[in-house]
Amino acid sequence: MVEKHRLVRDLRFAAARGEITARFQAQVEARGGSVVGLEALSRWNHPKLGVLPPRDFIPLAEMGGAMTAVGDAMIAAACRYGAALAATGRRIEVAVNVAAIQLSQRRFAAQVLGHIAATGQPASLLTLELTETRPSPAKAVSVLAGVRSAGVGVSVDDVRTVEEAVTRTRSLPVTELKVDRSVIQRLPHDDRIALQLVQFARDHGMRSVAEGVETDEQWRAVRELGFDRAQGYLFGRPLTPDEMSNVLADQAAG
Repeated sequence: MVEKHRLVRDLRFAAARGEITARFQAQVEARGGSVVGLEALSRWNHPKLGVLPPRDFIPLAEMGGAMTAVGDAMIAAACRYGAALAATGRRIEVAVNVAAIQLSQRRFAAQVLGHIAATGQPASLLTLELTETRPSPAKAVSVLAGVRSAGVGVSVDDVRTVEEAVTRTRSLPVTELKVDRSVIQRLPHDDRIALQLVQFARDHGMRSVAEGVETDEQWRAVRELGFDRAQGYLFGRPLTPDEMSNVLADQAAG
């Protein structure tokens, strides 16, 4: 208990000290298999405990009121790396998770657009992923409309059923639907829900992404079902910016 309280306290200053960093996981295009997008995943470089994954500190950030600072640091990191890639001629989309508490902030859209302007990140190559399984707060409609009008994409993450897709996308300017790994893990033997979600995305003008693809059989099924993109350990684990840049350079050379 003492350790948890200490971590909550440390988290309040972690973003300001530059301890919140990003690793990037590849998202591949279903038809050709090339890397077309990246998801920025948070890490906490704790000065004593080393690198901590999000499951070890995101709940503490939510508990201790540090989630907005952590989330803002991640948006900044995503924009910096996306801009660096674009500067070298690699137009790779970068996605970053956004929590409900961030969407409830009046200045959230301005903060996102500020990071875009400060880094030179092309707005059309940034996507905000809504991670909450419950409907977004009422303020989210106008907030997301503000970033969407600038060209930023809006994704709904970890969707498990069509009913959930309907609830979570209602009234929001969503451009992408990410299907939860629990649905993808059933492939190829049970494809009913996956097919329904692909069709839902298509009917509503959204891009469909299969999460958690880990086997060749799942990858084959994802393509046959008509997903637009896929993400998962089959295509690589989250990498540091330098490691990911090497992967992208190898892809370009090949």
